[in-house]
Amino acid sequence: MNLQDIRCALQSADEEIRRSALYLLRDISGPDAQSIIFTAMGDESWRVRKEAVELYVHLNPELDSVEQLLSLLRSEENAGLRNSAAEAVIRLGSASSPLLIKMVQDQDPDVRKFIIDVMGAIGDPVFVSALLQALSDPEVNVASAAAEQLGVLGDSEAAEQLMRAIMARDEVLFRFSALGALGLLAKPAPVPEVLLKLAEQDIFRKAVFECLGTISDESSLKLLLNGFSCRQRNCRAAAVKALHKIYGRSSAAAQTKIREALQTLKETDIIPGLLELLNSRDVVLTEALLWISVMTMDARFIPLLIEAHADERSANASLTALKSFGCEALHEIIPHYLTLDESGRSGLCILIAECGYSGFDDAIKGALHDQSVQVRKAAALAVGKLGLVTLIPDLISLVDDSEAGVYAAAVSGLQSLATSGHSVLLAEVINLCSSKMAHHRKAAALLLASLGERDRLLLLINDEDPQVRKAAVTSIGENPAETSASMLVLALADEDSDVRIAVAEVLGNLHDRTALDSLEYALDDVDAWVQAAVLKAIARIEPARAWLIIKDIYIRAEGLLLITILQILEEIGVPEAEEIIRYALHSSDQDIVRQAARSLERVIVTK
Repeated sequence: MNLQDIRCALQSADEEIRRSALYLLRDISGPDAQSIIFTAMGDESWRVRKEAVELYVHLNPELDSVEQLLSLLRSEENAGLRNSAAEAVIRLGSASSPLLIKMVQDQDPDVRKFIIDVMGAIGDPVFVSALLQALSDPEVNVASAAAEQLGVLGDSEAAEQLMRAIMARDEVLFRFSALGALGLLAKPAPVPEVLLKLAEQDIFRKAVFECLGTISDESSLKLLLNGFSCRQRNCRAAAVKALHKIYGRSSAAAQTKIREALQTLKETDIIPGLLELLNSRDVVLTEALLWISVMTMDARFIPLLIEAHADERSANASLTALKSFGCEALHEIIPHYLTLDESGRSGLCILIAECGYSGFDDAIKGALHDQSVQVRKAAALAVGKLGLVTLIPDLISLVDDSEAGVYAAAVSGLQSLATSGHSVLLAEVINLCSSKMAHHRKAAALLLASLGERDRLLLLINDEDPQVRKAAVTSIGENPAETSASMLVLALADEDSDVRIAVAEVLGNLHDRTALDSLEYALDDVDAWVQAAVLKAIARIEPARAWLIIKDIYIRAEGLLLITILQILEEIGVPEAEEIIRYALHSSDQDIVRQAARSLERVIVTK
């Protein structure tokens, strides 16, 4: 296709034809080809414009061609053309820097701003001098863009001139842009008073505080403390975050100064305004508020700490903060327990338990019967962590809770009391063993191993309910003895497949070679999930034996069992595994084919 054919194709109504025609220009150069590319940069289709940009960069144009490209920035009617030209220049990088520096003096302010934005996108330090000159551009949009891009380029030497420019120009837009850039460039140091005075203006206060968080040392302490009392919520938040950042990088002497200043805020009217700031979406602000709570030791922060503990991102920091208050502080919040929301009540239970504080038994006991599932779960776990043996009967009652999560937490809490409350707990568990309710006997199965009552536990392996039998098997696996495998192999013939699966998994984890014959016999199980669990167990105990079995059965294996074979072959690393995996690639089962492809890739990589 010649140039004329390409021009005709670019007139097509089909954007794909136009885009494809451009691709044919890759092997053609010269002014005519350039003209076609420039025209295509203004195409109505973004796909065609993108292809034109890619093509132009691919041709590695000379400087005079780039100069013509830059002239496209003057196109006022076609924004797509201007943007494509700017993108192309950015893609060319520093090669176009001499022309860009020259065009910063262009008569058209829109072109000057475009050029400055392109400089920032290229990111070459060679542009710093031109951008500094542009800070005094008569058009505020141009000067603001220059300030922003200086921040992008990151040359700290520009900070001083930015500071002077902020004072010299009073346009709001420019000062916002320059303050943002200054916060990216300046090194922590005392800040000129003239800059601090900008915070006296409502419109600049937040921007100044944010800037100080990066560029200031402790000399701005007084201003930021005053910021804690700002009427505007966002200004208070900016002041809190800024002072926290300054504290983190300050010397020991400066930190002492800041700490002493914050201690004066305790029990003042400033604290309520800070408590309002907690926002789970702003992790940095939460961290700063937790820091202030420790600095001030004002007990009014405790509900905030409890709320912050409900968020896993701030849970550890809030726990550390609460511990610094000590047990006495919690006594102040307990009378207001019922005023806390669900997260607050559950958080309080967790915090009491994590801190290991005594004297809150009544609060925990009440929480065990809270209407909230979340609170009951937290309280049940707290009983175990605190070793509250007297609350064993209350935990036992939660075995009847309709919520599975509460049931599980109650069992976990009781397991934690198996040593300290052995006799009390055993009496309760014996009653559960003889209960007609299956969920009682299931709980007993989960608890007997912790109590060391293996004989009673073995009886439950033959319980009439499969869930009880499965729980008994699991408990034996979590608390194994030398005879565990011999006791469990009989359960490989259990009538319930879930029980048989549990037995296979436990035997695999026990790594007892005496169970291998029984496991291999269980490979004839009618349930594919049991077969898979059994083969995995054999592979855990003795990979070489699993390999021999796999060689014997893979031809007749299908579905889940063949997928399991492929997964095992990845792990045992037998050289001949690749042949079996390639065999599976020809299966009519797409799940098997997908697994075989993944397994083959991993086996080849590990060769």
